[in-house]
Amino acid sequence: MMQVDNIFEMPGAYVLLMELSAIYSDDIGALGNVKLSAGYYLYFGSARGKGGMAARVRRHLKINKKRYWHVDWMTLAGSVKKVMLVPGGVECELRRKASALSGLTVPILGFGSSDCNQCPAHLLGVKGNGLTTLEELRLAVTGHSYSVSSFFSTTAAQPSTV
Repeated sequence: MMQVDNIFEMPGAYVLLMELSAIYSDDIGALGNVKLSAGYYLYFGSARGKGGMAARVRRHLKINKKRYWHVDWMTLAGSVKKVMLVPGGVECELRRKASALSGLTVPILGFGSSDCNQCPAHLLGVKGNGLTTLEELRLAVTGHSYSVSSFFSTTAAQPSTV
């Protein structure tokens, strides 16, 4: 049994706080060759299918996966540090709320938003480690923040408490 609450299975929007520990320079799908600086980023996505937000986030956290979405390249090159879930949320609305916060930049036009005509990108660069920014956004949209380990089963090798 996962250490989650019932919102995990609901449809909604999510934000991944990711870290790239080194410069990323490579092809990303139809975007072609892109370059991302080492640092922290927020990625905005939605999950409306079976399994809700948890299923989508778990897919992003997988190491062995087919690269399909722009963020797949990034999650394989970097690491997800924190996840925010917003039951019933819409990724573009979250992204717009985030754009009101200071210190965010659009590192690559069209990243994660090739199916969106509202947003310049669904990836934003963050100053610092991004935790304060994610918390400000969580409070603004009444989201719920989780550690990455919340999306995995507890095992003897990975106990929930010591």
